[in-house]
Amino acid sequence: EETFGLGRKGFPPPQRRFAQAALSDLLGGMGYFHGRSLVQSPLQEHPVPAPEAALFTAVPSRSFFPRGFLWDEGFHQLLLARWDPALSREVIAHWLDLMNAEGWIPREQILGEEARAK
Repeated sequence: EETFGLGRKGFPPPQRRFAQAALSDLLGGMGYFHGRSLVQSPLQEHPVPAPEAALFTAVPSRSFFPRGFLWDEGFHQLLLARWDPALSREVIAHWLDLMNAEGWIPREQILGEEARAK
């Protein structure tokens, strides 16, 4: 209520409970991943391990998609940045740290064994 003011904006209790559940699910889906992605190169026949990387991110589903998706992250941050701007900046900084020398950030980060297992 302090951050979003749903009660004073006139939202009824069922909608406020829904909003609380949505925020809770977003926060519960956040995770820290570390490891190597596999990258396909035109110079290699098979994917090769990329350098080690770390990513703190909100994921769509920890049980089905334990990896970061850059497109989804933008939507996650619309809510998270309002609730906790510092936490949002931390997540965005992790994504920016993944940028390569050409300025490219892969759209999906599958870091480590947990993520690769799915």
